[in-house]
Amino acid sequence: MLLLLGVFAMTSCSKSALSDVDIMDPSLLKVKVKIEQNDHNDKEVQVFIRDKNNNPVDLLNGKVLINGQRVSFDRASVHAAGTRGYIYTPSNSEQVFQITIFWNSRDNYSFVLSPETGWPGFYCNSYSSCNRCDNCGEHTVHDSYELKGTPFYHKEIIVSYTIQDK
Repeated sequence: MLLLLGVFAMTSCSKSALSDVDIMDPSLLKVKVKIEQNDHNDKEVQVFIRDKNNNPVDLLNGKVLINGQRVSFDRASVHAAGTRGYIYTPSNSEQVFQITIFWNSRDNYSFVLSPETGWPGFYCNSYSSCNRCDNCGEHTVHDSYELKGTPFYHKEIIVSYTIQDK
């Protein structure tokens, strides 16, 4: 049983074969964006790019930019159990995120996550210095929605968020 668990753990975290090629067809890529905030005000914007088998894709000649900053392929730490993707740690004042995904060195797709597109913003809590306190209280919000009309798998990007406030 222990051997079986070890083999599963090694194979389930394997990068996709798409990580070794220049992507020409973005419809091969599943894109999910998770925005996370825990009750200690740790925050992450996590961009997960996967193949059809849900293996992580580290874009060979591509990149991910969030608010103009290049984001590295790394392990998520907030509500993600070390899942690999492109991880961005926003400042306390950042509430809107412009995300650009280059699936190769020249082709890209950009989108914005804001209240106008369904992202409600982070909560203020005792660890935060933000001025947006209309969302204060003791609760957790978890929701998701889809951005349609994208060049990716099923022509969508799935956006989910989990926000905790003390």
